[in-house]
Amino acid sequence: DVPGQMDRYQFVHALIQQTLAEEVTTSRRVRLHARIAEALEELYGDDAEARAAELAHHFAEAETVLGTDKLVRYSLLAGEHALAAYAYEDALAHFERGLVARGITLSGTEVASDEQAAALLFGRARAQSATVEGHQLVGVFATLSRAFEYYAQAGHVAQAVACAEFPIASPSIPIPGVAQLTARAIALVPADSHEAGRLLSRYGGILGVGECDYDGAQQALGRAMDIARREGDMVLEVKTLTYASIVSGRHLHHQESVDHGLRAIEQATGDEDLFSQHLARWWTAVSLLHMGDLDAARPHALVLRNLAERRSASQHLAIGGLLPITYLSCVEGDWKAGREYSDRGLEISPASPRTLFPRILLEHETGESAQGNVYLERLLEAMHRAGPDQMGTSARVSMVIAAIARITGVPNRLEIVEAAAEAVLADRSVTPLYAMYAQAGLALLAVQKGGQSAAKEHYANLLGHRGTMILTVSLADRLLGLLSQTMGNLGQAADHFEDALAFCRKAGYRPELAWSCCDYADCLLVGGHGPSTGSGRTDGGDRAKAILLLDESLAIATELGMRPLVERVNERLERVQALPDAAPAYPGGLTGREVEVLRLIAGGKTNLEIAEELVIAEGTARRHVANIYEKIGAGNRAEATRYALREGLLPVDDRPTSPA
Repeated sequence: DVPGQMDRYQFVHALIQQTLAEEVTTSRRVRLHARIAEALEELYGDDAEARAAELAHHFAEAETVLGTDKLVRYSLLAGEHALAAYAYEDALAHFERGLVARGITLSGTEVASDEQAAALLFGRARAQSATVEGHQLVGVFATLSRAFEYYAQAGHVAQAVACAEFPIASPSIPIPGVAQLTARAIALVPADSHEAGRLLSRYGGILGVGECDYDGAQQALGRAMDIARREGDMVLEVKTLTYASIVSGRHLHHQESVDHGLRAIEQATGDEDLFSQHLARWWTAVSLLHMGDLDAARPHALVLRNLAERRSASQHLAIGGLLPITYLSCVEGDWKAGREYSDRGLEISPASPRTLFPRILLEHETGESAQGNVYLERLLEAMHRAGPDQMGTSARVSMVIAAIARITGVPNRLEIVEAAAEAVLADRSVTPLYAMYAQAGLALLAVQKGGQSAAKEHYANLLGHRGTMILTVSLADRLLGLLSQTMGNLGQAADHFEDALAFCRKAGYRPELAWSCCDYADCLLVGGHGPSTGSGRTDGGDRAKAILLLDESLAIATELGMRPLVERVNERLERVQALPDAAPAYPGGLTGREVEVLRLIAGGKTNLEIAEELVIAEGTARRHVANIYEKIGAGNRAEATRYALREGLLPVDDRPTSPA
């Protein structure tokens, strides 16, 4: 007996309840569910909608007796309640039960037949977007389109707009047809209306990323921002700034992306959806990491990590929220933290290309190649799977395989690098970000193969990315140094390596610093700043500098547990220490590159003119001049010119008529 309640009982053990239920015949069970459904509906009265999930269950069990009308009605209500509570899996089950009861195929393409069917399809699309893998998002859009088409044809503009502006995925995942559907929705509303502003905001993001139309995106986003400010809609303004940050980031305007993202974060009121909260910080953090500002990126990465743990986060936002902190951990060499965050992402989605990418590199950097290859196989499977983010996956594959060959010295699967990269670059809608990834993969391939003509081509493609970290693979400056060395331009290579060292030391990117030191030492041992002294010997100053660089690389690699790099550096140290000593080729410890700069100083060139002459950054030219002054004890250009003349460093034709 239930205490205090007449004729009410409770089971003393769950097994008794289970046993009794199993003894009830199917027909009787159906009738009981029918009685329960009707009784509960009457009992709840006006509160029945709030108990929709419970009622939907009983009406579903009694479908053969009571029909489908109330089953569908309560399934739709239960799905909406579950979405509001972020119970995405439950919502999906409710909407799909309602669709099946209506006889509507889940994988069909036919337009919804009425408003209820459209509502079920739109609900299903929203639930799916939070639960499916990235490659399945095309199917989600197909479901949403069936609802949109009904609303558009029936003249239900508000519902059509709701479908079009719902972000089933970030614009970073290009889904065919999304831009066209959004454009059609914009045509349904007055050009300067509040609804148009909401649609234009999303449309700008889609144009800039999915269609690679930067100018069109700026125009749409500008119109959306004007409407948001006119309407005093701060939520729309924040969302528009978020889309602007995404577009700028994908087009490699890193500072612009950060500026938009910070404005979105600063102006947020707390009423924004999780999409805006997440992506504004995501692109701010990642763009800062590209620029080498680790300290500024860290707080945003930590906030994203916390957002990823929220119950309200969809699968895509949860995975994405863990990526910046994973990237950050890897570029600073905290492999333990990188593994932990990567593990959490892989628990959510074991085949996520974005999560697999840094994990593959991490395992190979630390000498765990067998485990790294397990993850690589998953990434290759993802690349061969059709889906909207196939281009991004192919771009990552081209980079990661080329990087593995560089790390391990084992040139496996290099044919995949070329095929994947060329497929990306051949796509007319490829954004500059993915193009850069593919070009980085091809650049590493050219270095691996020693192809001078290919190196020259990829050098030109990557030159505009100086001062940029390409995810966790390589600093663009180091890549440019490797390409220059492959081309045989050792002085130019040394300049790029110097820039790489300065960037990494300032940024605190220790693994990349260790690799830059090693690669720079290789360049110096080949010939470096100064020419070979003949008979296979390297200039003494270059050799001493190479040893210092190798020592620094070894110290970092040993501390961080970068076993492949440790082995590489030890092999080079053994080799260089076995070489005979050589006298410096130039006086004052000047390198060959510094002698080039000194000659240009004596020729009356400014720092900017020197930079243009040698095709280097003005800051690099300024640093060369400062180093020269320090080495020769000069205080100005006149003193440097007199030194060059006295030491015979100027060709006869270049000597000034008056050293003063």
